[in-house]
Amino acid sequence: MATGMTRRRALALLGSLVPSAVLAQASYPEKPVRLVVALAAGGPADTAARAFAPFLAQILGQNVLIENRPGASALVGTESVTRATPDGYTLLFGSSSTFAVNPAVMTKLRFDTQKDLKLIRLVAQTPHVLTVRSAIPANSLDALVKLAKEKPGKMFYASSGAGGAIHLASELFKRETGTSINHIPFRGGGPAVLAVMSGDADIFINDASTTLPNIRAGSLRALAMLSPKRSELLPELPTSAELGYPGIVSSSWTGLAAPANTPDPVVKRLAEATDKVFASEAYRAVVKKGGFELFGFNDEQTAAFIKTEVATWAAVAKSANIRID
Repeated sequence: MATGMTRRRALALLGSLVPSAVLAQASYPEKPVRLVVALAAGGPADTAARAFAPFLAQILGQNVLIENRPGASALVGTESVTRATPDGYTLLFGSSSTFAVNPAVMTKLRFDTQKDLKLIRLVAQTPHVLTVRSAIPANSLDALVKLAKEKPGKMFYASSGAGGAIHLASELFKRETGTSINHIPFRGGGPAVLAVMSGDADIFINDASTTLPNIRAGSLRALAMLSPKRSELLPELPTSAELGYPGIVSSSWTGLAAPANTPDPVVKRLAEATDKVFASEAYRAVVKKGGFELFGFNDEQTAAFIKTEVATWAAVAKSANIRID
C-alpha cells in the first residue's frame, strides 16, 4: 500500500476484498453510542452510568449518549435494547433488577435477559446496609433479631416497591434470621426512608451510597453492611457475615450489555474499552466518591456471580411467594 494513500482509499480497497459488515466491525465505532438506562434519572444506576459514560467515550473516541427509559420496573428500557439492531450502537446500562431480580419475580416477561442480552462487563456495585429508625431499641443486629422475634408480625420494614431488589433483600433478611416482619412498599427509596424516619416503618435495607447521609445525620441507625467485606463507606460498620449471618448478602449492581447477536469483534472492543476505563485512576476516584465499588471480575468470575444472583433471588421470590404478573 502506497505511503500517501488515505484511510478512505485504503478502506475502499479493503472493501473490495471483504464484506462490508466485517469492515463496519473493524472500524467500530463510527458514530455516537447510545447507552440506555432503564431506570429514572438520579437513582444509583443512573449515577453510575453518568460516571462511566464520559470515560468510555474517551476510550472509544465517540460520544456516549445516556438515554433514560424508565417504566415497568426497568422493563421498558431493557426490552428496547433487546429489540435494537445488534450493531454496538445501542447498549444497556442495566442493574441487578434487570439481570436477576425481574426474572425471579415476573411471570410474563417478553424477553429473556440470559438469551436476549450479552453481558459485556459488570461495572460497579453499592452494598446494601441494614438500618433502623433511631427510636428502635436495638443497637446491634442480634438485638434487632431478638426484638423482632419477641414481637412477631408487629414490626414493619419499608421497601422502594413490591417485587424490587430492596423487597427481596428484606425478605432474604427475614428468611435467614427466622423473623416475621411486615412489608410496607413505597413508590421509591425517598418515600421509604421518610416513612422509617417518621416512625411509619421500623427497618430499611437500602443502597449504602444513598442511605449514608441519613446515617451520618443520625436519623437512621446502621446495624450491618450486607456484604462479604467491610465497605469503605462505613469501615467501622461490621458485615452481616461477621455478625453470624453469612447468608445475608445483597447489593445494587450495574452491568454493561448489548443485544444478543452483537458481533463478537464489537463486543470485544467494548470489553477492552471498559477494562481501560476500570484501570483509570480518575474513574476509580469518581466511583469511590459516588459510593460505588468496582468489581474487577474476569469472565469466569462474572458468570459465577450472575449464576449466584439469579439463583439467590429466584429462591427468595419462591420462598416469600413474590410474583408479579
